[in-house]
Amino acid sequence: MLDTVLDLSQLEEQLSSYLTDENSKRIKLHISFLKRLLLRHSVLRNHCQSLIQDVHSLFRDDYWLKSEALAQSIPHKDDLMFRVCLFHFASAITKVNSRPSSVFVFDTNIDLLHWYRKSFRLGKELNDAISAWGQQSMLARSTTLSNAQMAQKCLQLLCEAAPSVAEQLYEYGFLWFNSTMHFRQVFNEYPIKDKHCVLQSALFSVLSAYQPDHFQVVRITINDKCIDVTDLNDIEPLLVEQLQALANSDKFMGKLEHDVVSMTRRFMAIVSSIRIVADKNKCAFVDEGLDGFKKDEFALLKEAKTLLRRDQFTELLILLELHFGHEIHRHDYVDYLLPFYFEKEKMFRHINYSELVNQCPEIERELIEVHHSETELLPEKNYGMVTLHDRFITLNRILVKFVLPDYPEQLKKHGFKCLSLNKNQIQKSVFQRIQSGVKGKTISLRTGASYFETIRWVMAITGQTVVEAFKLSFKRHQRHARRMKVEDLYSDQELRELIFYIEKGIKETGNVKQLIALYFARIQVKSCWNTSPMTDIELSDITEVSLPTAKKSITVLIQKPRKGYDTDTYSLDGRTVNSVMRDIVHVRDTLTNSYRHLADGHTQQYLFISKEKTNVSRVLAGNIIAYIKTILKRLGCTVDYDSMRIRKNGANHLYREVAKQIRAYESAKLHTFDTFIKHYQRVSEEKTQQTLHTAVDVMQRYFTGREIDPDIKVLMVDDGSTQKTPTGECASQGNDSEASQYGKEHRRLSGSKDNGWCSDFLACVWCKHFRTVADPDHVWQLLSYRDYVLADMSASISDIENNEFQQEAITALHQRVDDILEQVAIKNPMAVTKGKELMAERGMHPFWAFAVTSVKNVGDIL
Repeated sequence: MLDTVLDLSQLEEQLSSYLTDENSKRIKLHISFLKRLLLRHSVLRNHCQSLIQDVHSLFRDDYWLKSEALAQSIPHKDDLMFRVCLFHFASAITKVNSRPSSVFVFDTNIDLLHWYRKSFRLGKELNDAISAWGQQSMLARSTTLSNAQMAQKCLQLLCEAAPSVAEQLYEYGFLWFNSTMHFRQVFNEYPIKDKHCVLQSALFSVLSAYQPDHFQVVRITINDKCIDVTDLNDIEPLLVEQLQALANSDKFMGKLEHDVVSMTRRFMAIVSSIRIVADKNKCAFVDEGLDGFKKDEFALLKEAKTLLRRDQFTELLILLELHFGHEIHRHDYVDYLLPFYFEKEKMFRHINYSELVNQCPEIERELIEVHHSETELLPEKNYGMVTLHDRFITLNRILVKFVLPDYPEQLKKHGFKCLSLNKNQIQKSVFQRIQSGVKGKTISLRTGASYFETIRWVMAITGQTVVEAFKLSFKRHQRHARRMKVEDLYSDQELRELIFYIEKGIKETGNVKQLIALYFARIQVKSCWNTSPMTDIELSDITEVSLPTAKKSITVLIQKPRKGYDTDTYSLDGRTVNSVMRDIVHVRDTLTNSYRHLADGHTQQYLFISKEKTNVSRVLAGNIIAYIKTILKRLGCTVDYDSMRIRKNGANHLYREVAKQIRAYESAKLHTFDTFIKHYQRVSEEKTQQTLHTAVDVMQRYFTGREIDPDIKVLMVDDGSTQKTPTGECASQGNDSEASQYGKEHRRLSGSKDNGWCSDFLACVWCKHFRTVADPDHVWQLLSYRDYVLADMSASISDIENNEFQQEAITALHQRVDDILEQVAIKNPMAVTKGKELMAERGMHPFWAFAVTSVKNVGDIL
């Protein structure tokens, strides 16, 4: 029997000296377990002779570790029991926290036995590497542990993906990677499931802690973070030097009022983006570093745009501009863009002509030539860059929309010269299609006119003669373009709300950029100046003038491109616009004075400049209105800020009135606009009476011979006792002074017969016989009179010189309708609401069809 030969008495005797009340039973039990295992497995019996003779051999020459590795040949349950026996014997002799085949990272035990069993050398090196990593890592405890576990996972995936590599590692250990470059090449040749190279980076970090000279890590330090850029250093060391220099710049160090944590995170993201580009374009960085992005007309930057997301590419552009020291323009890295440089804004605008070139590549060369010659000769032209830019936009649209669909071959063969082929056949055809579109209202008259102008322009610069055919008629447009509808203007109530919230914002905001925007709005509301000329005001355009009265005065020069770049001079020295003068001076001398010196020389010369962080830039016409609208909406304003409606409706007097009342109530910012209107914005009864007296006086002068009645009579029901008129009801019984006066003024219309009725329906609202009914239909009649008839009258007199008196009469009629509607609303509010709905749905009331024949939708005939 084998059990008679196996003698464990010596082992029992050696362990007996370490027995305690706590472990005695456990040790004796595991000695019996060991005896059973040794009798069962000869491989263990042969290996454990040293253990039987001397239990302390467990701690010499990795005997314990080799014993665990050897046990892989026996069944798993016996293997597990054998390792438990060894652990209890060792823990009885000395304090043992773990088996030698595992390694501690902080308080977590990582088992490496499977690596020892594959290769004792590889297991030993991995144990030493993870141990060194745990001691040297400056990362958080959780990150350090995670990297150790990921390193083991990475090694496992590599061995599974490449058995030949696994054999080399088992034999030679980690030093089989003869360099960092070799390490990267192996993973490139045998890729593993590691999309962002997180596992690979973790393994390399662990190995660099184990053999720092062999596995050299190159890092970029930014603020309190380190970025491993060993792979980028392998491609080009200059690239890493340039990135480190940028990491040390004021921008990324957070010295320009940027958040340090945010800038650090953004820089790390940029490095990741460069790594994505470098993976596919290594050669482009060799000997060049970041300068490789601009070689061959920014070929690498164009490639990066296709590889990166929009946000990644934007951040990369910011870093490259900081590195190059100048702006990278969009046409540098995007194909098929025509650049137009705007001197005042110091910026480019672009036109994308890719659709044109995709359909007709032959036209690209001529288009670029024309663009080059026109921009070079622009100083000699009588128009500016804005006009040139608009013309190229229109030209691109004309070629794609009108020429290419019908005449592709002619355009490809002859270019722009095709317009005059066969006695201007193509030009006439395009003119005809545009005219047809304008008549059919698929093209607006303004757009059609710009098409005609652009075709004439391109034919002139290419030496072609234009045939004047299929002209556009402007008569109807000129008649109605000046019609000023009430909805195109702000009402006084809307202006009061805008003014209230502008003042509220100025009092409350501490943001410099918002304050400049609100002062811009304040000046615009008061002065009615266009947005673009306002943003173009330079400090040199503002001149202080000394007056004999010792009062301060300034003049401001405003240049308007739409007026042929004429310059208007505004003298701000009277009471009406004195507050505008103060606002301009306040913007110049107080709001912008403290940071104006931070701007470049070009930006410094403009009045409206804003500061964000340490960046000082011009206020641009393209976005200032939207920004003002956002600020006012955030403050609670329900009226949209529209510069066009303000420009048509100057409100300096109204602004002064509301601002004065706001100042009278010092805590206005604690109240809503409704509260302000209810308690502090009261209409002066004396002023109202004065206005009414003026209107009556105008009407009496205009309607000579007729009695004018300022009273307003509103009926609740139509009892049929009155005459019907387009405006409302007439209580006249006929043959009265009004009828007599009308007969004198319209004798030719009446002929020889006497007419006993007045038919001057345009003047009904001021007549003593006028009545209206508080119902929707009569409200609709009044609204049609105000918004269509009076608007048409206003347009008809716009070209007449000295028309002030006629305009006063129309204004008085307009105000009279508003007053009547207010009285109707008091008696029946729903009548006004439903009347407005009828107006919106059905247009002009059919009773007024005789007066405004140009309106297409006049409602249903009753």
